[in-house]
Amino acid sequence: MDTKIVKKNSKLKLISVIIVSALAVSVFGWYFLNQKKTYNIKLEDIQVDEVTNGKFEDMLMVTAQTQSLNSSLINVLEGGAVKEIFAEDGQMVTKGQPIARVYNPNTEFNYLNQETGIMQQISQMRSSLLELKNQEFTQDKELLQSQNDYNTALQSFNLQKRLYEAEIGKKTDYDIALQNLNYQKQRKVIVERGASSEKISRNSQFSAINTSISQMEKSLNILKSNKNNFLIMSPVSGRLSSFNISLGQNLTSGESIGKVDLMGGYKLIAKVDEYYINKLQNGIKGSLESNTKQFEVIITKILPEVKDGQFSVELNFVDVKPENLKIGMTFGVKLKLSADTQSVMIPKGNFYKDTNGKWIFVLKNNKAEKRNINLGRENQMYYEVVSGLKQGETVITSDYSELKKYEILDIQK
Repeated sequence: MDTKIVKKNSKLKLISVIIVSALAVSVFGWYFLNQKKTYNIKLEDIQVDEVTNGKFEDMLMVTAQTQSLNSSLINVLEGGAVKEIFAEDGQMVTKGQPIARVYNPNTEFNYLNQETGIMQQISQMRSSLLELKNQEFTQDKELLQSQNDYNTALQSFNLQKRLYEAEIGKKTDYDIALQNLNYQKQRKVIVERGASSEKISRNSQFSAINTSISQMEKSLNILKSNKNNFLIMSPVSGRLSSFNISLGQNLTSGESIGKVDLMGGYKLIAKVDEYYINKLQNGIKGSLESNTKQFEVIITKILPEVKDGQFSVELNFVDVKPENLKIGMTFGVKLKLSADTQSVMIPKGNFYKDTNGKWIFVLKNNKAEKRNINLGRENQMYYEVVSGLKQGETVITSDYSELKKYEILDIQK
């Protein structure tokens, strides 16, 4: 059988075809992988704005509410259920005026037991005092008796001595009188010595018992005053505010149930987005408008606690304040963060929440292309452009939630 011979040029041709095919696949794959993702969108579905160059106001607009310049919190001293309410929110009150009363049977029972115990101790101590005084009275009687017995013995001895010396009295009567005198003299010395020692001890006991009674009486007075803690009273004179309790409501000790505003001036409280927490500081000035007049204000305190994405700042009027101010009035306050500068700017828009200001779609010849940018400061109207955009360019500032995965947009009119 004959063998078929393959020609060399046929092999070379086959290899060339394979190489060309591989290159074609590689080029196609490279083109496909590097092809920018494109999305068609109508012009009416987007918002476009022009990049401008102008005076950038580094300011912040906030809404502030008037509050009393000074106020005093109303704290619950003794917890319990609200039994009576004597005042209403917004009412003028005076210092010491009853506002509400709470009732706590367990605490009241404890007070009663403590009061009874203290009174029993005071009664026992006073009984001890009476006993000591009786002892003192008995001791005084003994002293008096010993002195009297001694005087009697002395008189008897002197009489028997005169009779004996006049050879009228008997020797035995004289000796008995002398013996009795010596006995009464020694007895008097012993009684006086014992009385002196007992008096020192008794005086010490008097002092200790009186001190204890005094302390017990103070404790009793404090306990009686604590019973008045069930009555909630106004700490100062002024207008009652933030007071909103109901009958039967349980209040805990130390809880704040409102405040009393001292009617001596006003301040402003503003809620600010946490973005500005490191941009604001005491001393920053601002302004507000009331009845077509401008009034200057200044930040006096920053409360750094962030709640629901906001923190609070206090502002005071610098010189004059609007007439007829009332607590709860609101004003738009313009805070000046720094001096105005000439800057490239773009209007604020919803694109920022999807890009965080890192990139934006730039519109040109019915196409919009993704471009990296760097934004700086912001105010209520504009973002300051640090780099990436030029004056006169057009950008898309509307929502990017459906566009952020694309790099080129075909704009259809």
